[in-house]
Amino acid sequence: MRAVLQYGVHDIRLGEMAPPVPVPGEALIRVRSVTICGSDLHAYAEGSISGVSWDEPFVPGHEVAGEVVDSNGTALAKGTPVVLDPAASCFHCYYCDSGLYHLCRNQRFLDMPPAHGAMRELLAWPANRMFAVPPQMDLTIAPLIEPLAVGVHTVELAARVESARVLVVGCGGIGLCVVQVARARGARQVIAVDLVPERLAVARKLGADVTIDANRPSAAAEALAASGGHGVDVAFEAAGPQAALDMCLAATRSAGEVVVVGIPSEDAYHLSSAHLRRREMTLRFVRRQNENFPEAIRLVADGRVRLEPMLTHRFPLDRAKEAFELAERRGDGAIRVAVLP
Repeated sequence: MRAVLQYGVHDIRLGEMAPPVPVPGEALIRVRSVTICGSDLHAYAEGSISGVSWDEPFVPGHEVAGEVVDSNGTALAKGTPVVLDPAASCFHCYYCDSGLYHLCRNQRFLDMPPAHGAMRELLAWPANRMFAVPPQMDLTIAPLIEPLAVGVHTVELAARVESARVLVVGCGGIGLCVVQVARARGARQVIAVDLVPERLAVARKLGADVTIDANRPSAAAEALAASGGHGVDVAFEAAGPQAALDMCLAATRSAGEVVVVGIPSEDAYHLSSAHLRRREMTLRFVRRQNENFPEAIRLVADGRVRLEPMLTHRFPLDRAKEAFELAERRGDGAIRVAVLP
């Protein structure tokens, strides 16, 4: 079967590999769409993600939707449209027994070497990590259920969102999902910040009350002023760079909370302990999602979250290199870019 292979930094090629053979407990799907995540771009541009690199060419992509072609004895019927949770936990370790499945130390992750990702024609994956979507859902867009699940988990980690003033710094896929989930959970005000005008326009369309251009030197002061001058109750950092975290800390009130879901290129942040201590602030970090796929699917099915404005470009499998290049440079207003096997 055809597959996209990453050989090295900025080295994406179309190749071939043997079709997968599902083991017991796995189902086989025909992949219909894979969207490019920010972590995929870290691996593409830097050669690693969170310290994980590779020695052999690997298949990228973990935001995926498709149709079951072989149930392999599982409960999934042939033809079922599904999205995949890319994290397959063991379900028997200390963390799984505690309900913290996303922190499982025996977890296998799609698109994390040595496990090949989804940019190929066929994919075998544990059936209990596949979630049926409504038949009317466009499978080209459906992979965005995965970042939406992360957005749901991110908002759930905040102590309070209902009736709160909320800041979202970074309006890529995750950030735009956080904007919508915060709005769906009753946020009093949502302020969105990004460097790209097109992304701010989408944020306004999806429920942001105020949008701020992060290129302006006064951006942090504008966010603080927009919140009424005292600062927001909770800020979500969804971009990655130090400057994004600094803005969140500057615009959040004393006794407020900053939730970090972005991934920095360098595995470190500089923090002022005095700033955090004197203002008694809470800083939380997000690890993917924790069994939030069903809620993400419900939010879309109920019309409370819209995915289609976030999917800006589509490429066939043999143009995957162009897709990565566009996503990396954020050209032409790109937010999420899909590769269609």
